[in-house]
This record gives sequence, structure tokens and C-alpha cells, in this order.
Amino acid sequence: MIRIERAKLEDVPAIKRVLSDTWRATYAHFLPLGIIEHITTEWHAPTVLTQEVQNPTLFFGVARTEAEYVVGLVTARVSDEVLMVNRLYVVPDYQRQGIGQQLLQASYEAFPACQRVRLGVEVQNHIGVAFYRRQGFTEVGQHQEQIQNTLLEVMTMEKVLPTGLKGSTTV
Repeated sequence: MIRIERAKLEDVPAIKRVLSDTWRATYAHFLPLGIIEHITTEWHAPTVLTQEVQNPTLFFGVARTEAEYVVGLVTARVSDEVLMVNRLYVVPDYQRQGIGQQLLQASYEAFPACQRVRLGVEVQNHIGVAFYRRQGFTEVGQHQEQIQNTLLEVMTMEKVLPTGLKGSTTV
């Protein structure tokens, strides 16, 4: 049984591990290892993650097993009345078990007033693109992002949320 809950400060080392493991598994086939190492060192530094966990305007949810292992995470915030999902990662061994969907749902419930959700996914992340399509997201645009000397094609995807979401777990 997996439960989704708000991240705690003591989860930061486990969150860093989830991010490192999933970044390697997700992006190694099209990003140089040096860039992945840079991101998992700089973007996912414990100080950065600690600030995010403590940020009251950000929903930082984790998926926790019965044995208390963190096996997935989501971060989301509101921008211009749109829910922006910044991260959604599930450890490879736990993928295809509905955890990603549960994490998304928890982010929707954290901001029940939002009627649209938007996210970006790297075009070459075929598993991620397919997952979001199964969740009802459609492509609404593309843009490029540069990480060090590598140019990435990022697909912007969006979904309209049903009104009256159950569970008003607010941030």
C-alpha cells in the first residue's frame, strides 16, 4: 500500500535519492552523464530540497511505502490560477503501479480552486509523454531549454480539471 503525504525535512535524503535514481533512468539515453550529474548535484542539492519542502506555497508530496520508503514525489505550485506541476518522479521499480497518478491527484487536491494543470516534459522522454497522455494531458506547445551546452525540446502539456474535486487538502 502506498500513501501520499506532504514531504518532511527528514525526507530530504530519500527525495535526493529518488531524484538521482529517476534522472539517471529517465534521461541517460539522451543526456550526457555529466549533465545528469550536474543536475542531481546542483538542482537537487539538500539545501535546495530543504527550501522547497519548507516552502508554504509549494506542494511537495511524496509516495511512501508501508516500510516508509519514499518511492516517488511531486512538486506543484499555482501560477496565474494554473496548477504547475514542476516535478513528478517515481522510482523505476515502482512505476506502472498507479503511483504517478496518485501523486498527480494529490497535487490537484492541494490546490482545489485550480481548473487547469500544466507541465513540461522533455520530448525524448517517451515514457513520460505517454504517461501524461494517459492521464488526459494534451500538447499545447513546445519550447527549448538549454542545460549547460545541451539544447532540450520541452513539450508543454495541459489538462482541464473537473470542477468540484473531492478532498480539499490545501497547501
